[in-house]
Amino acid sequence: MAHLAKLRSHSNNACVQYLPRAVEEKVRQLTTKFGAVLVTGPRQAGKTSLLAHLTAQLFGDRAQVVAFDTPSEIAAFRSDPDLFFLNHPGILFLDEVQHVPDIFPYLKREVDRAGRRFRFFLSGSQHFELMKGVTESLAGRVAVLDLWPLAVQEVRGKTTAASVELLEHPAQLSALLGREFRATDHADVVPAMLAGGYPPAVLEHAGADWLEAYRRTYVQRDVRELSQVADLGRFDRFLVLCAGRSGTVINKAEVAGVIGIDSKTVDHWLSLLETSYQIIALPAYFANTTKRLVKRPKWVFADSGLGLHVQAIRDAHSLLNAPHFGHLFESFVLMEIRKLYGHAGVPWNGSFWRTPQGLECDLVLPVAGRLVPIEIKHAASPASRDLAALHAFLDLYGRTAPHGVLISMHPRVERLSPRIYNVPLGLILKGL
Repeated sequence: MAHLAKLRSHSNNACVQYLPRAVEEKVRQLTTKFGAVLVTGPRQAGKTSLLAHLTAQLFGDRAQVVAFDTPSEIAAFRSDPDLFFLNHPGILFLDEVQHVPDIFPYLKREVDRAGRRFRFFLSGSQHFELMKGVTESLAGRVAVLDLWPLAVQEVRGKTTAASVELLEHPAQLSALLGREFRATDHADVVPAMLAGGYPPAVLEHAGADWLEAYRRTYVQRDVRELSQVADLGRFDRFLVLCAGRSGTVINKAEVAGVIGIDSKTVDHWLSLLETSYQIIALPAYFANTTKRLVKRPKWVFADSGLGLHVQAIRDAHSLLNAPHFGHLFESFVLMEIRKLYGHAGVPWNGSFWRTPQGLECDLVLPVAGRLVPIEIKHAASPASRDLAALHAFLDLYGRTAPHGVLISMHPRVERLSPRIYNVPLGLILKGL
């Protein structure tokens, strides 16, 4: 058993300072409604620090902590599960539960015994296997939240719910017309993209050394734990290719040819990256229309800092002059929005829309029967051609899509047409 003070010390060594996370209030609310709260996400995103902080804050000395990251703790549970829970009768924070997938039936029993009282904080990564255990044993008993690396708004001490509300209800932008939210490449965009969001890289300014250590740990330990990949060198090259193609519909045949693997291996390795939260799949949006649309998913690298690092893009000049900067910028903004959703505790159902002729809305948000198309442009003075895809989407889906949004470098909230608003990137990065 690891006591809370010990875990708090361990967490502090891993990340010197604790930065309050936007999702904290949502977690507090869920402890009054569910017997267990599970926080998932990539390694080093801050799950342990978050839940150790809330465990101490909400329950103090009444709580106990067990970290399943050592063989001794795993053996203590598996040698006698009933005795394990007898020795931990109160509030319990179980860290890294993906290492003990056989624990979920016992958690179901304990949650049922507790009735309506909160009993467990759980943390874990490796999404698919973890969620399989949850859906099979804890459906309806556990609340599940994603914790991604830090959003830029969190680093600035902002909550994220207000930005989500504006994106989902663009008509509310009318109240902000004329207000400016400035963001510049050299002061805001480039530093945020290069740093990424992992707390050690952002808060301790650990930079390239930490990112390289994370890359090696991920490839050498996590990938082997998830699946026996025989050629880690090829998998590492695959990781680099995915980072360079972030924000695009990946041509699997091309990637297979470059790496020297078959298409089934490409699918398997993409699944590994998604399982471990290194990439997200953005599905294509299509409804019952007669228009031909691209239906393959778009893949987005989850952390811009790690993605740029593996491509050896480590300074402002290299980044701004990269031939694929547009896709990298789009991916960065998409992930910032994804983090805003996750850390506000709002369900995420984002997709993208593209026609075979090349018209594309980078993000489509479904909201209570409506659709909000969003286009992302690295442009300080949006031109009419930047609105072509939004107009096409709004025309195609009619009343279902009353408004569209352009996110750009233009600093002012404006109406660009009767149905399209400009949202400055500064509003996404800095909040209201």
